[in-house]
Amino acid sequence: MIWVSWRQHRSQAAACLALLAVLAVYAVIEGTSMRTAFGSDGLAGSCLARTQGTACEAGVSAFMNEFGSAVNIAFWSVCLIIPGLIGVLVGGSLIARELEYGTWRLAWSQTVPRTRWLAVKLALVTGGLIVLGAAMTAVITWYRAPMDRITGHLQHNAFDFEGLVLTAYILCAFGFAVLAGLLIRRSIPAMIAAFIPWLSIRLVVEFVFRPQFLTPLSVVPKPCPPTAACSTGISSVPQAATGHIGDWILGMHRADVLYQPADRFWPFQFIEAGIFVALTAAALGATIWLVHRRAAWST
Repeated sequence: MIWVSWRQHRSQAAACLALLAVLAVYAVIEGTSMRTAFGSDGLAGSCLARTQGTACEAGVSAFMNEFGSAVNIAFWSVCLIIPGLIGVLVGGSLIARELEYGTWRLAWSQTVPRTRWLAVKLALVTGGLIVLGAAMTAVITWYRAPMDRITGHLQHNAFDFEGLVLTAYILCAFGFAVLAGLLIRRSIPAMIAAFIPWLSIRLVVEFVFRPQFLTPLSVVPKPCPPTAACSTGISSVPQAATGHIGDWILGMHRADVLYQPADRFWPFQFIEAGIFVALTAAALGATIWLVHRRAAWST
């Protein structure tokens, strides 16, 4: 079973490794440039840690002007759908290919029961996706380290690719695609049918539920210096409203400011990753149950 599963998915494994290699090369090139600029702009020392950036505003501004768009906007825009594409490309054909080409008659009529056949394949492929997700997370976290010193980790383009959620995104798309492949029995339609709800759920969680994962805190707003931006969202230091790097400002009023503190990164990661892992478990559990219950299959 292990050898057969590897033979069936080795091309996908090679493609994932190639993607990881491309990401690593890009990260090394761009990350090295960021680290060089970070040091030359005088940000690598104690300025950010001790003064929250108020003593090196010129360096922060120069660094953000040089790298802000590429790292915070372009990278997130390009990579927004990558976890979903990985998941559906791997999962869409796992069962659908057997049904589409009729090879299920041979695969499911051997001494290995079809439920065990599916469980072994899911275990091997899921394990590979977890390793891939962890490797991508490590590469992106290293790449973004200088930028994270300025913007914190709650910003979308940092939060979505660091910690636990990247792997959870991949697994969720994979689970949806496996279930869709069983129901639709065609690989390409199954990928499309899985990707659309995955992307919809991800955007809803990210922009609707994530700001309210935990009860926001409130603070009396600090005076806004003429050189600082007073607005909602996560801006570069100095954060005029709260005085802390990376705080997520949800709303500003005359009396107080509602915000999510930067140190809630890991609680938010566990909450959001838990949502997508639960969806993955539900999709794969339904798939195993349907395969076990289905007595006969038609062409």
